[in-house]
Amino acid sequence: MVETKVGKDPEVPVKVAVVQAEPCWFDAESAVKKTCALIREAAAGNAQLIAFPELWIPGYPNFLWAHDHKTCVDYMRKYYRNAVELDSEQMLAIRGAAQEGKIMVILGYAERDRGSLFMSQTFIGPNGEVLRHRRKFKPTSWERVLFGDGTGDLVNNVVQTKLGRVGGLQCFEHLQPLLKYNTYAQGEQIHVASWPNLFPAVGEMPYFNTVEATKIASQMYAMEGSCFVLLASHIQTKLGLRANGLEIEGEVMEKSGDATPHTAVVGGGFSCVIGPDGRQLSEPVPADWEGIIFHDLDFNKIYLAKNIVDPVGHYSRPDIFTLQVRDTKHGYRAVEGKASSTVEGLEHDIVAELEEEVHV
Repeated sequence: MVETKVGKDPEVPVKVAVVQAEPCWFDAESAVKKTCALIREAAAGNAQLIAFPELWIPGYPNFLWAHDHKTCVDYMRKYYRNAVELDSEQMLAIRGAAQEGKIMVILGYAERDRGSLFMSQTFIGPNGEVLRHRRKFKPTSWERVLFGDGTGDLVNNVVQTKLGRVGGLQCFEHLQPLLKYNTYAQGEQIHVASWPNLFPAVGEMPYFNTVEATKIASQMYAMEGSCFVLLASHIQTKLGLRANGLEIEGEVMEKSGDATPHTAVVGGGFSCVIGPDGRQLSEPVPADWEGIIFHDLDFNKIYLAKNIVDPVGHYSRPDIFTLQVRDTKHGYRAVEGKASSTVEGLEHDIVAELEEEVHV
């Protein structure tokens, strides 16, 4: 039987790399070096795309869930100083590593833009160019103490590449039904689900905030979108416990009268590759395992899943339900009828300047 090429889809399986590793807590310079090393390792393994966890640089702020605000203040200061700007030497180094390895990179990190921090994902192409830059829709719960909301353009989160249509969301964005549907509707085929470290339930904490529930959410995303999901997460060792003030004199901290904070746990990793029918394709790895998961994505699995369930195609009713999306990027001030902000104008100029540098 003749296998006819399907549109712009790759004709052979796409090899991907999914990170599960410990961040360099509160240390942007070391984090960039580790990021570049992982990119080189993935490229040496012939991967065409590498997926990083949420807030990989400078690590997920586990301290937010364990301390009172007064205690958190100094941690927040250190966190701010070790966030990364889009127009920085750190980002240029990471883009250079992508170009060197001819590999696509989806990076989750804390982005600093003047006085504010954002939970960002940057899609970097194999030539080192920025293909897409987005910020998290709405930081979750205590995250809002530290991070701001994304702007309207965050909904344009899928990009056409030689590897197929690649998109991404972060953490509890996978519990936002409209945001998920918006992503499916862009024809996504490879989805990067950037998660932090997550742990088993402690006390009366909500089940949906556990590693088991979030794995289920990622599998449901794959089933609904009929797409591959690259679930990238990071781990926490005693280094993370100490960095986040979760270990006191060698012992895991306990709140007076309360259970141990749910982030005061060693482990937390649950990275994997999930197929378009929801099953886990990669071999399970321990919660404290550090390394890269490699897997080949066969797009025939997408075609089979879409043939049965395509919620943004034949298995939909747009005559009854449609999603209205406002992707405008509103600025902080208006100049002669045009919206502008610290990022708008800056972001496009930065991308152009960095592309010039990275291609030299």
